[in-house]
Amino acid sequence: MNYGRSDAVLRWAAGGLLFVWAAAAHAFSGGIVTTSFPLPAQGCNFCHSGGIAPTVTLACVDCGGGPPTVAPLSVHEFKLTVFEIGLQNRAGLNIASLLGTLATGGAFASGTQALVGTGSRQEITHSTPKLAAAGMAEFSFLWTAPSVPGAATLSGWGNAVNGDGSTAGDAAGLATLNVTVTGDTPTPTDTPMPTDTPTPTPPPAGACPTLADPGCTSGFGKGLLMVKADVPGKEKLVAKLLKGPALAQTDLGNPLDAGQGGTGTVYSLCVYDDADALAGEALVDRAGDTCAGTPCWKSLGKAPNDPQGPGKGYKYKDGALAADGILKLLYKGGDAGKSKVTVIGKGSGLPTGIAAALQSSAQATVQIRSSDGRCLSIDLTDIAAQEPQFFKAQ
Repeated sequence: MNYGRSDAVLRWAAGGLLFVWAAAAHAFSGGIVTTSFPLPAQGCNFCHSGGIAPTVTLACVDCGGGPPTVAPLSVHEFKLTVFEIGLQNRAGLNIASLLGTLATGGAFASGTQALVGTGSRQEITHSTPKLAAAGMAEFSFLWTAPSVPGAATLSGWGNAVNGDGSTAGDAAGLATLNVTVTGDTPTPTDTPMPTDTPTPTPPPAGACPTLADPGCTSGFGKGLLMVKADVPGKEKLVAKLLKGPALAQTDLGNPLDAGQGGTGTVYSLCVYDDADALAGEALVDRAGDTCAGTPCWKSLGKAPNDPQGPGKGYKYKDGALAADGILKLLYKGGDAGKSKVTVIGKGSGLPTGIAAALQSSAQATVQIRSSDGRCLSIDLTDIAAQEPQFFKAQ
């Protein structure tokens, strides 16, 4: 049977901290869609300039060796890699597909989101510029092949930016990958009868790992952990990471982008004992929610995607204590020695057993974790109180 030939073109574009066009500044550090490119052929380089074009690679992760060949309606993981060049150590992306279906996913999906772009199609872009690790910034996504065999060309822009809040000193590179869609349309198979074996529920986004993450950013000069649980209903928790390293507003995600088509960053307070085992956690998943009639999250200064921004950080307040008893969460960036994080909680909704888990521990490790995989950490060894219902260390 002759199916004919249809071309599928997937166009990518990566936005840095700012994207400026038509004499007006528009910040796209929180993501971008293809409708925002005034000259698609130039991609991000229409606005970003002065930097060195990075090496950008595009590959299918699970298509096997050689030129990728996939079956109709099959789902595959692809990866775009932007290699770091000097101070251009952050990157973003956008991916659009004329055919098939796009979705977030894969090993490097942290910091990505789905937005509606050209032709009302789903596009994948960054939620914040991704900081390079080991000299590269890696992004992944899932693509479901079209139902008709043919040829598809995947095109990827990778924009390497320096994170200085302007479009200067940045540049983008382009990579393409040809994919062949071949074979007959898969025949649906009989659905197996359900069994009594329960399906494990995946942990919520941003949840604490069972062991302390050694890759978290440290360098905080002062900290505090206080847990008081001796009076039911009057429990208290205070965690502080103070005098930290130089941090930007988006270095711990963006809880405000849920109102702009994104998912919004989820945050966790993670407490570990001296064996790096998890002693307790509190999850704040309130992006886009309102507390007492106003947004639970607010920006410190300008929002990350404000043309006159960005600001310093974010603050969260919920008098109803709906997120694991957390009343306030403050993240503030700044120069070295100025950044800080404060978490305050109270009441019976707080996580239980933290003080008891730390009763014989020689130290406590406090980590603040975001759903895109970035985290901040401090080790507290000066223990002032260590009882089953009361713990204090700094």
